[in-house]
Amino acid sequence: MFENKSVVVTGAASGIGRQTALEFAQRGAKVVVADIDEPNGTAFVESLTDKGHEALFVRADLTREADCERLVEVTADTFGGVDVLVNNAAIEITTPIHELPLHEWDRLLATNLTSMFLCSKHALRRMIEARQGAIVNVCSVSGLVAWPGIAAYNTTKGGVMMLTKSLAADYAPYNIRANCVCPSIIDTPMTDVSVGNDLDVKEQKAKLNPLGRLGTPEDVANAILFLASDDSSFITGAALTVDGGYTAV
Repeated sequence: MFENKSVVVTGAASGIGRQTALEFAQRGAKVVVADIDEPNGTAFVESLTDKGHEALFVRADLTREADCERLVEVTADTFGGVDVLVNNAAIEITTPIHELPLHEWDRLLATNLTSMFLCSKHALRRMIEARQGAIVNVCSVSGLVAWPGIAAYNTTKGGVMMLTKSLAADYAPYNIRANCVCPSIIDTPMTDVSVGNDLDVKEQKAKLNPLGRLGTPEDVANAILFLASDDSSFITGAALTVDGGYTAV
């Protein structure tokens, strides 16, 4: 499905990003794993190349424009271009707004939203030259509805939603599509940090979804691959919920 396609996945050393990069590689893509976590990112890429996949790790602090530009240049130099960009890197801060220090607000915005702007900015230049491309942003149901207690995080995801729609509108003439996926709570290491890895707590969280379970990284990765593929060639500016029905009730 993605033979000879070059795919960049940010925040791909673990969780949703890792599973997404794996799924792309298994379908023939040349995958660039971008993350600040060098040990886990390097080990993951080694596991991919050991299985015969084409993969490369690029250490990048995605809040820095120079790193984002270098990520795109290394991808293009190594694999001939950038066909797909998956903006996945994110953090979660649960401090209430009235107690949130400005530097934490800035860090959240930089990681969750500015990084997507920077990576998209430099990838788009390559995509415009090629007259084709797909960008998939990992948003959240909190970009659609306000989750209690995480107002700053909700704000960043609302920004991701509008950035996605704006990219779709502005770059459609170049045959570049932009979409986002909106997961609810997914069983990942980041969730273990923010929610906890206690099984009773996870069961309570799972009950928030009509399907009665937490999502898996595979659930989100499958949606991302669909939006990046030719099967969705007439879809742009969309927000695909991967939430077990959370936003349906």
